[in-house]
Amino acid sequence: MRMPSGFSILRHGRRAAASLLLLAPLLLVQPAAPLLAQQASTRIAAVVNEDIVTAHDVDARVRLVLAASGQPPTAENVDRMRAQVLRTLIDERLQAQESARASIRVSEQELADNIKRLESQNSMGPGGFYAWLDQNSVPRGTAEEQLRANIQWNKLMRRRHARSISVSEEEIDEAIEKRQAAASVPERRVAEIFLPVENPSEEVEVARTAERLIEQMRSGVRFPQVAQQFSRAASAAQGGDLGWIQPGQLDPQLEAIVDGMQPGELSRPIKMPGGYYILLLIERRQPAGAQAAAADDQMVSLRQIVVPVPAGASPQIIQQRRQQAEELSRTVRDCADMTADRAASGSLSGDLGQVRLGDMPPRLRQIVASQPVGKTTPPLQTDAGFIVLMVCERQAQSKAAEKVDREAIAEALTVQRLENVARRVIRDLRRSAFIDIRS
Repeated sequence: MRMPSGFSILRHGRRAAASLLLLAPLLLVQPAAPLLAQQASTRIAAVVNEDIVTAHDVDARVRLVLAASGQPPTAENVDRMRAQVLRTLIDERLQAQESARASIRVSEQELADNIKRLESQNSMGPGGFYAWLDQNSVPRGTAEEQLRANIQWNKLMRRRHARSISVSEEEIDEAIEKRQAAASVPERRVAEIFLPVENPSEEVEVARTAERLIEQMRSGVRFPQVAQQFSRAASAAQGGDLGWIQPGQLDPQLEAIVDGMQPGELSRPIKMPGGYYILLLIERRQPAGAQAAAADDQMVSLRQIVVPVPAGASPQIIQQRRQQAEELSRTVRDCADMTADRAASGSLSGDLGQVRLGDMPPRLRQIVASQPVGKTTPPLQTDAGFIVLMVCERQAQSKAAEKVDREAIAEALTVQRLENVARRVIRDLRRSAFIDIRS
C-alpha cells in the first residue's frame, strides 16, 4: 500500500498494515450530452512534469472520498474536497513517475496477495474485496489501479532505503517489555488523523481542512472512514487507531491534551511540527494484570458468515437481513456448517484463520473471549452487514507465534522509519517538479 507521508505520534513502533482503501464509483456520464461530458472529463486540472491530472480524475476521487466517509455528494461537499483531492492526486503522479524511473513494476501475484491481506485485515473471506466493490458499484479496475500505485511506491521506498534501516534485537526486546508492562499501567485507546504541512503557504488551507473534517465527524461521519481517506500517518491503515497507549508514549503536548479529554471526545486541530493532528479518545482502561495479558495472547481460529446489507437499504430490508442472520445463528451446528453455509451468504463469509485475541477490536474481543468453542454468536451488526461468528479452536500462543510476533514488531519499527524517509522524498519531489495547477 501507499507509504504514508506523515509520521506516527507514537514513540514506539506498532504493527503497520496495508489499509483497505475505500473506493467510490466514477461519475456517470450523461448520455444526452456525450461531447460535453467528454470535454469535461478531459479538461486539465493540473500538469505534473510530463503527466496531467484531468477534471475527471479529480471529480472521481472526490466522489470516492465522499462515499468512503459516508458524506452525500452535495455541491458544498464536492467544492470543499477539491483542493485536498487535487493535491493528493499530484503527489500520486510524482510517486508514479519516480517509481517508473526506477523500473518498479507490480505483478498480478503481488496485487492478488495485497488484496488477500486486505480481506484478512477487514474480516472478509476469499473474494470478499471484489464482492465489496461490486456491492458498492465500484469498478474493479479503478480499485486495482490505485492499489497498484500504492504497492509500487512502497516497493520503491523499500528498495532504495530499507537496507539503511536496521532494527536490533534489543529494540525488539524493549518493545515487547513495554507491551508486557502495560498489564500494570493505566492505558488510553487513542485514534489520530495527521494532515501534513509541507511548506508555510499551505498551513492556512490545511488548518481549514482539519476544521472541516472535525465538523463533519461531529455531524455523524465516522472517524475511521475520515482517517483512512485523509490521514497521512501509518495508522491510517487501521482507521487511525493507535491501540492502547501508555503514559509517555505520546508527544508531551499531545499527552497533555489526551489527559484532559473524555472517552468519545474529539480534539480541536493540534498544530505540531510538520502538520496538524486530530485526536479521538476512544476509551480508557485500568490495569488488568498479568492474567488478562496472558488471555490477550490466546490464539483463536475463527469462521464467519456475513449476511450483507446494501448501502442505503430500507429498514424493511435491514430487518429482513437481521432475521436471516438470526436463523443462521440458530441452525449452524459446527465449523463445517459455517463453511457449507458460505455459498448461501456471500463471499464475505469464510475462514478468518488464526487471530490473536489481543489484536481484535475491543467489542469483538469481549465477545470472542467468552465464546464457547463450536457455538455461534448472536448476529453482530457491522458496516458490511450482519456477522455470525464461531470459534473453532482456542490455544495459548505458541513459540512459532512468538517468533512471528517478534517479526511483526521488527516490521513495524522498519515501516515507521521508512515512513519518515518517504515523507522527505515526496517533499523533495514536489520542490523539484514542474506543477501547473489550472483549476
